[in-house]
Parts: sequence; C-alpha cells; structure tokens
Amino acid sequence: MKYKVINDQLIIEIDKTTQGQTILEYFHSMHLSKKTIHLLRQNKEYLYNHQFVDYNQVLKKGDLPQIKAFEKGIDFECFDHPLDIVYEDEFLLVINKEPGMIIHPEGKQGQHTLVNVVANYYKKTNQNYPVRFIHRLDRDTSGLIMFCKCTLLQPLLDYQIANKTIKKGYYALIEGHLQRKEMTVNQGIARDRHHNQKMIVSKQGKTACTHFKEIKSNKQISLVSAFLETGRKHQIRVHLASLNHPILSDPLYGKPYPKMPRLALHAYYLRFFHPLTNQVITLQTKTPPDFCLQSEPISQH
Repeated sequence: MKYKVINDQLIIEIDKTTQGQTILEYFHSMHLSKKTIHLLRQNKEYLYNHQFVDYNQVLKKGDLPQIKAFEKGIDFECFDHPLDIVYEDEFLLVINKEPGMIIHPEGKQGQHTLVNVVANYYKKTNQNYPVRFIHRLDRDTSGLIMFCKCTLLQPLLDYQIANKTIKKGYYALIEGHLQRKEMTVNQGIARDRHHNQKMIVSKQGKTACTHFKEIKSNKQISLVSAFLETGRKHQIRVHLASLNHPILSDPLYGKPYPKMPRLALHAYYLRFFHPLTNQVITLQTKTPPDFCLQSEPISQH
C-alpha cells in the first residue's frame, strides 16, 4: 500500500484490496466509531482527489483519499529518562519497558511513569502527538509495550487486541520444573473474594488458556515461555501458581527470592498486523540481565 503523511493528514493510494468500497465502507473497515465518522464528515476532515465529497463516493484504484489522521498536542508532563526503543515508524512506537516503572500516573498526579518518558521523547523528536498505549504491563513486569501515534489507526489495533490477533509471549522464572516440557493450562480465572488484589483459578471464572514451554532449568528454578490465548488479569501468574510453580518473587502468588528482587516476568515477544499496511510485524527481545540461573545467564535453546 502506498501512502504519504503530510502534517496531520494521511493520504492513501487506493489499491485492488480497497477499490469498490464507498468511503463510508472504508471507514467501517478501519473500525472507526459512528461518532468519529460523523465528526470526519461534519468537519469535512477527509478529501477525495483533493475535494470534499459525500461518503457514498465509491473508491477507485489509484484514487487518493486524504484523511485527518493525527491529533496534535502532547498530553502528559515530560520526564527525561532513557527509553529502549525496539520499533518505530510514523504511526507506532514499541518500547522495551524496564521493571519497576508503571505505565501511567494514578489520576492526574505523578510524572515518573512510562507515558511521561514517551511524552518527553515525542517532545525531543518534534512529534507533537498525544501519548496512547495499546496494552498494559504491570509495574514489575518488563518487556514490550506498544504506543500508537495515529488516532485514526488506533481502533484497528484495539480491534486486534479484542480479537486476540495480537500475540504476546513472556519469559518467566519459576520455582521448580514443569511436569512436562510443554503444557497448556485451561483454567478459568475469577477474583478472590477473600483478597481484593488477587485472582484465583475457578470453574466459575472467565475462560483462560496459557501455553507453557520449559526452555532451561537448574536444580531449583526454570525459565519458561508463556503464550496467552486469552488476556485475564494476572493470568500467567495465577496459572503457574495453580501448578505449584509460582514466578520467582511474585508478591501475591509466590514468595521472595534472594537473587531476584522483582517479579521475574518479561514480555519478550510481540506479533501484530500493521494497522495501515497489514504487514505482519514480529518483535523479540532477549532475556533481561537479571534473569539468571544462579550465576549462569539464561538464553533460549
């Protein structure tokens, strides 16, 4: 797909995959809300071959619809802190988050969070966009997290999240060894009525499925990978605890481990379809420096 970004405008050349649609059908294919479509039309924020037309106009191959795609204005305070950037283009930014940093401030207070660091990066690189993350990681979980710069394309990423076409993989250091080298846990997850911060496996809970694979181990602990079929709160942590192999230093479901001062969970893998080009993007990081078996660094076989 050929496209061009000019200021806050996205110009797309219609190809054989989108020809024959009306402008309205094209907007629906982008999963834009009715409100967004209404505002685009009301404010005349799209053009067809350089002029505003009704959204019943049929798109033809080679046409150049132009749409307001970017909102302007950094909307968080800036915090100067190093960023480990794994992927970036005009529309997306993927960060390897360090452990111990929360994603966004509680309420409107606080500025030492990841969105504040990204806001500072946008400012330094003259990218005047709101800061919008697509998914979350807990404070002590390190790893890949995606931000979307383009307001127009964010609904396509939200749709991928909802339909589980964004694939996420994790590394975890756990107590002991899995019963089998590869195993799948299908156990529903529900809130623990006796502890408002915890989740538990429950037949009455929401469906949850996690695939585990042991990668490396020593006598006491193992490095495992985990891939999610669902996205329940604390899913990996709860499923591993239900197997009696909690993650090292898990404050809710495990116990402290002297050589691991934080929750030993790292989001190392992210696979998604680019919201504009539909190209498959696959990103991976190495295991963090603090993931080690005694003094021996861990690496994937």
